[in-house]
Amino acid sequence: MGVEDGTAGRGFDALDARLIDAVERLGDVGRAMLRDAAKREGLSVTQAQLLLRVTTPTAGPQSTGSFARWLEVSAPTVSDAASALVRKGLLEAVPDVTDTRRSSWVPTGPGREAAERLHGWRDPVTAGLSACSPQDRAIALRVLLETVASLNRTGRITVARTCLTCRFLGQEHPDGRVGEWCGLLEAPLGAADLRVDCPEHQPAPR
Repeated sequence: MGVEDGTAGRGFDALDARLIDAVERLGDVGRAMLRDAAKREGLSVTQAQLLLRVTTPTAGPQSTGSFARWLEVSAPTVSDAASALVRKGLLEAVPDVTDTRRSSWVPTGPGREAAERLHGWRDPVTAGLSACSPQDRAIALRVLLETVASLNRTGRITVARTCLTCRFLGQEHPDGRVGEWCGLLEAPLGAADLRVDCPEHQPAPR
């Protein structure tokens, strides 16, 4: 059932309902495409998500807890997925040089090749986005990140390493001009510059 079917009296206007329906529909289709890509590699969706995350340069700390928070699943689920990927020769556990009780997961050569193939699930979405102007895509990015930030502030999204949830985000340039500014990069931020997953992100005070 789409959101529009049950919005009466719940504070939604028609545009909100359609936006939520569109996001829901894209999420459904995206999960289906990722599931198909994972199946071709002999992986579960969680295993595919973990492999993609491990091979993302901006992923940050590679621990069971950090991956579980990012994927919004339990730590045992991540541990099971990682163990399966190790057995399949796609990941290997490397001991932490500062704490031998801990280890990080590192993709093997075959793991990186599989991740590259898995990334192909996004191609149809990229093709669809190409039909929109850069300005429209920038506005869409801003709207989605505003929603992510709101869900993060209310605890519904655990990890949101976006510009809009970062303590470095400022609303005024050093020269006094109004507009968003990254205090870490010391650079202005246009709508198209906003990051979804910033490795230097530090949560803003709530």
